[in-house]
Amino acid sequence: MAGPPDEDRVRVLITGGAGVLAGHLIVAAPPHAELHLTEHATPVEDARRRVAVVRRVDLRDAGATTALMERSRPDVVVHTAYRQSDRADVVTATGHVAEAAAAVGAALVALSTDVVFAGDRPPYGESDPIDPVTDYGRWKVEAERACVAAVSDACLVRVSLIVALDPPDRVTASLFDAIDAGERPTMFVDEWRQPAAATDLAAAIWAITELDRLDRAGVWHLPGPERCSRHELAVALARATGRDPAAVAEAHQADHPSVRPQDPFLLTDRWTQLGITPRRVTEMRPA
Repeated sequence: MAGPPDEDRVRVLITGGAGVLAGHLIVAAPPHAELHLTEHATPVEDARRRVAVVRRVDLRDAGATTALMERSRPDVVVHTAYRQSDRADVVTATGHVAEAAAAVGAALVALSTDVVFAGDRPPYGESDPIDPVTDYGRWKVEAERACVAAVSDACLVRVSLIVALDPPDRVTASLFDAIDAGERPTMFVDEWRQPAAATDLAAAIWAITELDRLDRAGVWHLPGPERCSRHELAVALARATGRDPAAVAEAHQADHPSVRPQDPFLLTDRWTQLGITPRRVTEMRPA
């Protein structure tokens, strides 16, 4: 069957092409989307290469990022690439992506996080003042500002934990590996988040890209539909996959040496606006 006419096609560049969210974005992509992915430290798997153009690039390199955009000429950039432990991967890379997107006239949808808030005065609306207490949160604030400075109608999508089981996301995979090795991983009973299924977030991001640029501009909160502790989430995921939930040990924030956001609860009605009903992650089961 022939694809849509060329004039109806939308070229979408997804950074972080080897990530879990990128994989779900590929599966959920509408037929008129022409997909381009980036890879860097982790190569994109063959299955994704068969449906998308893959370009290797270090987004921390301004010249390389500009060359990527000039070669790909995307209509929309969905920026999902990040690494929590490195400011350059968060701030510098995002700034380069935003500036290069602006140079070719591309729209920008960038993933951000709930930890731009301290988590001590929940809940938080999309226009509430940001007050991060971690390096990652501060870096994400810088990244958000870099996006808007370069692309005035950028869309900033703040999410909480992104959870997947098929395959598992990085944190969930580490949890399962520890349990399978006979260890007792510890999770906080007094740190609350709003986990969202990667499949639901992918559907939401595609719905956002279908909106007019001015309609999607600004901050979007897209947390999951339930508030649960990290321990409750880990126990639910272990149980869902036939692992012993009792293997997940309890921990408290007071036992952690650094300051962490306790409850960065995000307020939103964005899911309803997009016509999507997100699933409760604690009720997820493997396919």
